[in-house]
This record gives sequence, C-alpha cells and structure tokens, in this order.
Amino acid sequence: MDLLARARELKPELVHYATSGGFRRELSAVLDRFYAGGQPQDEANAFLPVDYFVHQHRLSGGETVVERFLQERPGLDETDRALLLSWREVVEGVFEVTGFDGPAVRLFNHVDELAYRTLSNLGEEAFAPLEPGMFVVGRLIPLGHDWLISATPAVHPAEVRETLIATAAHVALENPAAAFRNPGLLAAARHAQAEQRRCFIAYFGADLVVLQGDEVADELGAYLAYQAEHLGGDPVEPEIPAHVSAAETVALIFDEAEGLGYYAGFGRLAEIFERPDLVIRREGRDLVTAYLKGEAVSPVPLVRLAERDHAKASAVFARLLGRSGFRWERSGQALLRTHKPGHFAGPRLPTVVPRTRAVAAHLGG
Repeated sequence: MDLLARARELKPELVHYATSGGFRRELSAVLDRFYAGGQPQDEANAFLPVDYFVHQHRLSGGETVVERFLQERPGLDETDRALLLSWREVVEGVFEVTGFDGPAVRLFNHVDELAYRTLSNLGEEAFAPLEPGMFVVGRLIPLGHDWLISATPAVHPAEVRETLIATAAHVALENPAAAFRNPGLLAAARHAQAEQRRCFIAYFGADLVVLQGDEVADELGAYLAYQAEHLGGDPVEPEIPAHVSAAETVALIFDEAEGLGYYAGFGRLAEIFERPDLVIRREGRDLVTAYLKGEAVSPVPLVRLAERDHAKASAVFARLLGRSGFRWERSGQALLRTHKPGHFAGPRLPTVVPRTRAVAAHLGG
C-alpha cells in the first residue's frame, strides 16, 4: 500500500482518537484559545484548532497526541510509525500554485521560499478548482518525499496576491522559525547576526556593556545608527520597555548564539555574583530567582556571570536553593535546563529578521 493510501486511513483514525473524548479538557482549552475572537466563519478556520491539537499541541505529560496514539498502538508496523512521527512536523504558509505534477499540485511557500509537491487525501480532484497563480493558505504535513494537505485550506484568487504576500511577511516576522526552515535563509540570517555582533563590539568595545536604564534608548539608538552606516539599511528607532528605562542598570549583551538582548538589574545581579552572601537578602534572592525561573529570560546573563568565577556562582546557587553541595561546573547546565527548557530544545535561531522577498517588500527594501 502506498503512503497516500495509508495516510487516507491513518489521518481520520488519528483525528477520531484526538476528538473522541479522552482529551476533552485539553482540546476544549485549545478551542477556547483559538475561538477567543469569535466563532470561525468557514470550514478552514473551524478545523484549524483541531488539526493543531492533533499534530502540535503538547499534552500535560509533554508528548503530542501523535506520540500518545503510537504508545497505545504498539502493533503498528515501522512504516506506519515513521509516517505518523513525521506528522509532528507541520508547515504553515501562504502557498502560491505554480503548476501540477500528476496527482500533485506544486506550491511555493512565500513564508519560507521553498517549493512543496503536495497531495490530498481526497485525491487529485481536490485540486480541480486550482490554477497557477492562485493561493492556498493552510497547513502541510510530510508524506515521504512529498507533502500532504492537512486540515481544510483557504483558497484565494490571484487578484489578492499583494494582500497575501503581506500576510506571508507578517507570518515570517512573527514566527521567524517558519522562515528559517529554509537553510539558505537561515544561513543568511546567521551571517547577518554575526556581522551585527562584530559591529556591536567595534562600537562598544565588547559584546557586553552595562548602562543606566535612562541611557539605554539613546545609546542603543546611536549604536543602531552606527550599524546602519557600516552594514547598510535604515537606522531603526529602538522601542525600550518602560521597566528597562526605569531600571538602575541594564546590560546590553550581544551573544553569539542568542543575539542582542537587554537585561534589567544586571549591575545588582553582578554584585551578587561577586558577593554571594547578598543572595540571602530578599532583594537579592528575588532578583536571582527572576533571572533563573523566568523562562522567557535568556540564560546568557547567568552563564556569563557564573563563568567569571565558578566558586562564587556555586555559592550563590547553593544559598539560593538551600543545597550546600551545589557546584556550578557539575550542575549548572542541568539547573538552567530545568527552568528554561525552551532555550535548550535545539540550536538557537538567529534573532535578526528573516529577509524573505515578502519581508523585504513589506519593510520597503
């Protein structure tokens, strides 16, 4: 049996498994989140949250519905298991129809600028309304070397091209990982970030500089003007959150992997790592805890300070955690992974804007 025929059997079975009641509470939470702005207006939007739940949502145990499905069906053969596991990868995009290839339609995704030979579990008649130049907004899942339509896509005429290209730009800007599926775009972004970091170091003299909060906007703005002068592009006005401007000290760190970030209260944090006894005070304990347990906060500042002196870092965390035997060099990475799992889930993506053609058009160059 070929993969498409098997997919026609497995996909409905997987959807039935996800919606038959065993996951009622978690599925309801996903539906509530998707429908917060109102009920869906068409079939494409109606089934989208279910498809997301089936393929991408993490259950309370950390696994996906697909993974749970496989756990409960140990008798599936290896081909079926490989196919189902591949369905954890979902490509969302704004796809332009570029032609047909037997039973498949050829789609070009303006989000990641990759081409996808795509089939439907409804057969090639599902593509009868499509013509080159039209657009399909939807989701694809792997089917061996090809791709399969997942959920009901929205189909648009060629006349709305400009609007949909702008939509693709917004998707790439809001979710750069979607654009960085393209190895060429990823490599270009890594190169751009490395160039920006070199520029930052040339301007400030190091990849870490500590400023007063009320200096950040002016200093960062001046640096961005310097960067534009040396690397091209237009200067960007930095948008500094109020809590950063109000902070006594702020560190700007242009890390090689994490990119440029700013960290409020860094001066006090550095003082605590220099004098570990300060962590027993409530202010010091709260500050280190916020840096450690804030999942959205990069581990970079803690790593930078800990690497200055392992013994003092060990003393800070030993006091903070109440673990007298804590040693940074032995347990530091495990501690950070526990509190910041998202930062260790895979290679860090560049923080620079993915320069797709859609993004360039949207940003005016």
